[in-house]
Amino acid sequence: MAGYCLSVQGLMLYAPHHPVTVLVVLGPAVLGVANVLWNARRRALALLVLAAGSGALGWLIRGGGLADVRPLYVTEYVIAYSALAWMFGRTLRAGGTPLITQLARAMRLSSTPEMERYTAKVTRAWVLYFIVMGLLCLLLFLLLPFGWWALYANIVSPLAMGCFFLGEYVLRYRWHPEFERASLWDTARAWQQRN
Repeated sequence: MAGYCLSVQGLMLYAPHHPVTVLVVLGPAVLGVANVLWNARRRALALLVLAAGSGALGWLIRGGGLADVRPLYVTEYVIAYSALAWMFGRTLRAGGTPLITQLARAMRLSSTPEMERYTAKVTRAWVLYFIVMGLLCLLLFLLLPFGWWALYANIVSPLAMGCFFLGEYVLRYRWHPEFERASLWDTARAWQQRN
């Protein structure tokens, strides 16, 4: 992960319009969206996204695209943060089960009313985190040189997410030592298996 982030940072700084940069930066987003749709059993839509994304990426790479591709990179990041905020937030609707509560249940952790309240709060915290990070992404692009935005997007943003995740993990057991323990790997496995 660190190698990818550093590679993307270098490519964005020194060759933002190069076809390899376009492919390396935008390709995983197309694959990620298609994968989510495929796992949600929306296979026709997943194939359509792959075809449209591949066509658009090919067009951009061949030089038929935008004069300045950097706003497209920013758009990708803002859409990703918005999608994550929506994915977490939609589980907070009345009658829904907050996403973090779903993960705790998937790990077969003993559920108490206090834990259910806590996991709902953590789900809300993640929604707020993704909204703030998406807005910050857009503001930095509009207000600062592209190099600063790229540093934020490729280096600071992944580090901030890791710190948020790790910070919640540490605080959870400090504030609630009565909660059953779950490792970070258990959480990652539950996340992968949530579909």
